[in-house]
Amino acid sequence: MRKKFTTNQCRAILISAGILILLCTFFFLFQRNSDTVEEMENETRTYKNQVNYLSSLQLQVNQMQKTTPVLQKEIDAYMKKFSSQMPQKKAISYIDQMMLKSGVKVTAIRAGKEQKFFEAGKFLSLEEEEAASGQEAQAASGGAVKASPAEENPEQQVPVDEMVGKAAFYEIEMTGSMKQIMAAMDWVSKNKDHMSVTSASFSFDASTGKLSGVAGVNFYAMNGNGRPYEEPNVSGITLGTDNIFGNFKN
Repeated sequence: MRKKFTTNQCRAILISAGILILLCTFFFLFQRNSDTVEEMENETRTYKNQVNYLSSLQLQVNQMQKTTPVLQKEIDAYMKKFSSQMPQKKAISYIDQMMLKSGVKVTAIRAGKEQKFFEAGKFLSLEEEEAASGQEAQAASGGAVKASPAEENPEQQVPVDEMVGKAAFYEIEMTGSMKQIMAAMDWVSKNKDHMSVTSASFSFDASTGKLSGVAGVNFYAMNGNGRPYEEPNVSGITLGTDNIFGNFKN
């Protein structure tokens, strides 16, 4: 005999079925769509951050496009303050000018090794300078390291990241009054071409009232800056093995 459900029982069954349908709809449709919506919101935030970042970069690019020509002119002008090359002949002419301008007496000159201080568009650290010197020594001994186009033709104009900066080091023994020694140091530091005093050691001679000692000077060159090399006038300098200048290389 089939059991008949009362009206209340039918109502309860319908309510339960409705709740079950709602729960199924929530878990299988709404909850899944909610997870998808959350993923999309996260992606949207990510894309929005990327858009904001790219927009800020574009603003920087626009600003750089305005300032780059001015900066490029400043960089070119700075690079042109270097000689395109610094052979011993030119360094010796500078030392002679320093003597004439300051009044010091140079008693000996010792030329040190040339080192790179600028390459690939940046100033080199001490470790990078030593590594570059090692490569040059390898090339001199028959290694495979090849000179760059700027080094092969220093007077040509190349982009900044292809220029090669070199420092020729000289130890200069000199004697003079305090005023003369200071004038010599000032002449080096204020010269229109880049050069610098890297070290100085002087002692006072009470019998003469003068200072005697050694100054280390770097004479800088920038291969590839497009500046024509100016041959120095050394007609007034006696060059040879019997004077302080000794033998030199052109």
